[in-house]
Amino acid sequence: MGHLRSIMRIIWMDKVTNKELLDRTGLPSMEDLLIRKNLRWTGHLMRMLPDRLPKQILYSQLSSGHRNRGRPLLRFKDTIKRNLKLRDITTDSWTSLSQQRDKWRVIVK
Repeated sequence: MGHLRSIMRIIWMDKVTNKELLDRTGLPSMEDLLIRKNLRWTGHLMRMLPDRLPKQILYSQLSSGHRNRGRPLLRFKDTIKRNLKLRDITTDSWTSLSQQRDKWRVIVK
């Protein structure tokens, strides 16, 4: 953001927020880019064969052990659900949509 501010010749006294700066330049926020990247990887993961290790890990569960006390850390599945909700994609239809690569890429953008 600092480099973008210097390119736009905006100094700190102008009191321009990061959101306003991104709106002026027409660039997406970093959060949007991360969500898009995460959902594209998820679609790729869903199209993998079931015997591939990444897909097995996505659907696996721990057979023993426990999680630490306190607020649990987010799992990859939790971030997928959150990102699908932010993009208004229903959790029921995303598995079938991700199998169709062209449609999935259009939805994720």
